[in-house]
Amino acid sequence: MKAIILVIDGLADRPVKALNYKTPLEASDRNNLNALAEKGITGILDPISPGIRAGSDTSHLAILGYDPFKVYTGRGPFEASGMGIELTGGDVAFRCNFATVDNNLIVKDRRAGRIENTEELEKAIAEKVKLEVDYEFKSLKYRATLVLKGKDLSCEVSDTDPHESRVKVKKPEALKKEAEKTAEILWDFSIKAHRVLKEYPINKNRELPANFLLARGAGITPELRSFKEKYNINAACIATTAIIKGITKLAGFDLIEAEADYSARISQAIDALNTRDLVLINIKEADEAGHDNKPEEKIRVIEKLDRSMDKLLGFVRENYLVVLPDHSTPCGVGEHTGDTVPVLIAGPEVRSDSVERFDERSTTLGGLGRIRAKHIMPIILDLMNKSHKFGA
Repeated sequence: MKAIILVIDGLADRPVKALNYKTPLEASDRNNLNALAEKGITGILDPISPGIRAGSDTSHLAILGYDPFKVYTGRGPFEASGMGIELTGGDVAFRCNFATVDNNLIVKDRRAGRIENTEELEKAIAEKVKLEVDYEFKSLKYRATLVLKGKDLSCEVSDTDPHESRVKVKKPEALKKEAEKTAEILWDFSIKAHRVLKEYPINKNRELPANFLLARGAGITPELRSFKEKYNINAACIATTAIIKGITKLAGFDLIEAEADYSARISQAIDALNTRDLVLINIKEADEAGHDNKPEEKIRVIEKLDRSMDKLLGFVRENYLVVLPDHSTPCGVGEHTGDTVPVLIAGPEVRSDSVERFDERSTTLGGLGRIRAKHIMPIILDLMNKSHKFGA
């Protein structure tokens, strides 16, 4: 038997006044998700532990059975890996956002209006910004990654990203004495890149110019035991974001280039199971709607995805499916929160419960109860008959 883990990034939400105090999931038409909930077993899940605001990186690590408290060094290395940068010992990687700041470095928009094309800006930075150490810089839309390469570097530096708008960019600080050099180099890069970006022609014509790079998540290459070695199964990942590609790449997954259409991605996953045991699919757009405070857009994403899920109803007759968000991104908050998320598991030998709807409140009555992300892999491996007995 094979399995698909469908992660609907940032799907879970809180009641929204404009939706008559329903969540976007509750307010959506979701016939296929509800049908899968009715066929399967449901529950609620803490991505890390109660009240902890999980990042997409730490939550995906936990879903895949890795202890983020032991293996997580920062977001940067996963972003770098997902963008195709090979990290070596001593490299320090950062996740960056193209952002909009004013003349006083006050952040106006942390994503520069979700700028779509940053290839020219990436090239300009690489050509014009010189540092005392070597570096690599790559971007994809408003997201980017910076990797510093050299001797005596440390990941113990604070973010320049203030993580909110209408406040000033933060000057990086060394969290340990040995990181003072790295903090200075990061700030040198930030200011030099700002000078290049604010004078670049395409930014002069934008309402929200991409004129600063906010850096966060400094880290070194984590040590991840390969998924194959850990579970003796072959796995693949279908995702559009660098961070998810990077996590799974470092875990030894095959990366499959994601189709734009949701239905096509599901078909890709089913086809990939001809030669693999498990496929992870990440759907990002619900999370973006949450960050942008757009509940109606989140509903649109949910309904579009749900209409694409017909073939999964047949898939679960002989295989297993896990559906869950990696964390909550409530539209009223615009950021990740520590709320529980709904989870469902469907398949041929699942003990179904009485829940008939997939949403944040209905699944509180499910047979899984309240579990954590770290329990997903043991449960699915047991259902696939690929787990080992504990004890004699």
